[in-house]
Amino acid sequence: MVQQKEVDLNKPLNAAEEAVIRRVPLEPELATVALTLHGDYYRQVQSKSNRQIVWHPLTQTYVWTVFLVATVYVFKDLVEISDSVGEFFNLFYHNKYVLTRYFPAMIFVAGTVGLVSFTITDEFRIISDKLASDAYMAQVFRFPLKIYANAQAKDLDSPFVESASQSTDLIEYRNSPIALVTVVPMPNESSNDTFYAKITGLHVRKAYSRAGVEADLLTYAKEKAVHLCNRYVADNNLRASKMRIVLVSEAYSIDNNLTAFYAKEGFVVKNTTTKLDPFSTEATKSFFYVVPAAALLNFFGVYRITYELPMETTVDVATESVDTPKNKQTARKRK
Repeated sequence: MVQQKEVDLNKPLNAAEEAVIRRVPLEPELATVALTLHGDYYRQVQSKSNRQIVWHPLTQTYVWTVFLVATVYVFKDLVEISDSVGEFFNLFYHNKYVLTRYFPAMIFVAGTVGLVSFTITDEFRIISDKLASDAYMAQVFRFPLKIYANAQAKDLDSPFVESASQSTDLIEYRNSPIALVTVVPMPNESSNDTFYAKITGLHVRKAYSRAGVEADLLTYAKEKAVHLCNRYVADNNLRASKMRIVLVSEAYSIDNNLTAFYAKEGFVVKNTTTKLDPFSTEATKSFFYVVPAAALLNFFGVYRITYELPMETTVDVATESVDTPKNKQTARKRK
């Protein structure tokens, strides 16, 4: 395998590096980085899902109900033997050990809420882990990433490597990847006059989620959709005068940043589903063998949304060049 560039998502960037934002295409030495950033998206979604469940009104009602019941149990004896409020606080001051009676309730609440949250959101962790499998990589990138990572210098101009490198763009800051976007064709949904391309990953590291990088990534995705459309036209020898392009993407309901961004950019919601894993053929049917998964996920507001963006640009098959140039590195100083 080509020596891979490393990225540690738990460490800050090297301040000694020049503060330059650079667009770079996927290269063999960035294969592991691309996979890491794709996986980080699902880890972040898992964290957001846990927060959604913990702060859900029903969860908070449950926690406070248990706390109130525990409070009655803890202070019942002191209340019964106290003749006044002052005597109650005096007895409490000299019997602080009664607070230890809260421990079982605290353990019970933490255990039940934690179990429910883990059971629901652990699927995101599983998706993140499975991205390293051949089956999942084939759906994310539409080519064998492991083979691509082993490409040597002499292979860089081969059709396979050139095509693979155009599937994904990364954004580097201080010489470290902080974001990526991957776009793949959807030939089964495409027709003689409409081409569908799908964003299988659009992600920014958490520390830079408010930097507005998503807009740049979407611009890159649109460019890639046009390039993929050109290739689709050439491969299928189409003779249509124009091709309409539709860009498909997905987000999770609890990812407020991405859903708000898609709404702002004009994406239209086409479908929602509680099947959280977009790469699996089967959905989780139940939790604890009795609770319907769909009902519980809908109750907590955790589901996957499919968006479509009809692009304003249509490809003129008669004049558009199929030989789109390779992505070039572009860089700009951070202001």
